[in-house]
Amino acid sequence: MHERPSRRSVLASAGALAFAGLAGCTGGDTGTDATTDTTATGTADAAPTERAPSVDWSGVADFRTWLTEYSTLPSSNARFDYQSVDLGTVIESGRASFLDLSVDNVDGVLFQSGNTIVVGSFNRSALSNAVEVADDHEVNGEYEGYTTAEAVEGETKLALGEDAVLAGSDLPVYIDTHRGERERLEESDPVFTTILGKLPERGVVAGQYGPPAGGEIDAEAIEAWGTSMASVEADTGTWVYAFESGTSDETVEAVESGLAASALTDEVTDRSEDGRFVTFTATMADLG
Repeated sequence: MHERPSRRSVLASAGALAFAGLAGCTGGDTGTDATTDTTATGTADAAPTERAPSVDWSGVADFRTWLTEYSTLPSSNARFDYQSVDLGTVIESGRASFLDLSVDNVDGVLFQSGNTIVVGSFNRSALSNAVEVADDHEVNGEYEGYTTAEAVEGETKLALGEDAVLAGSDLPVYIDTHRGERERLEESDPVFTTILGKLPERGVVAGQYGPPAGGEIDAEAIEAWGTSMASVEADTGTWVYAFESGTSDETVEAVESGLAASALTDEVTDRSEDGRFVTFTATMADLG
């Protein structure tokens, strides 16, 4: 008989991305005014009038300044996964692992659209030297205060800065987004500001447009959703769903049932509604 992997081992090997995917539906700073001005009660009533929440970018978790709606992936749903706890294994694997980043210098790791952004405090000169002595990477320039580099074989690009290390493609887009020179995800669609404002934790955070892939939830009425946990071993998790206006109570109930049936949850313990935004709290399953 095969033993199921523990939640810690799953998250340690793949970071927040694994949690979000396996949870089937698939954190704290606030820094936002996430209150919505609604004229409807419940998701099944007439479409509410929502006030776009404001964002104090100097007060939010830094990963939010990197989020963008831009993607090189087909049929992008703006999916993002962020982890600020249990980072050792996360930074020891992946395309930037050859840099031997110290976990003491890392605040968190963001995954979006196939790209990795390691946020923290770094010595740009030392990182550049590490690339120069590596056999399989080479420095090729500079962009807005970041040293740029690339893999000798393959298509991986790198950007090395004092505040972040990026690996992937189209990295200037993310740098410009972080600098405020391009529209950020929450500026493109404030629904994510409201969702993130309702999530209580920043240890493990994920979000995207549309229903989650796989799992037990397949409600097309989900415009977007997000989830957060304090750590990979937290006893509880929080999910926030933004439903399309006019969504029936039956659909919301079905989403709740799907969340309860998820591989990583035990039971849904709380549910609250704020217009079309529904927040669930669930206890996490003990996978051993």
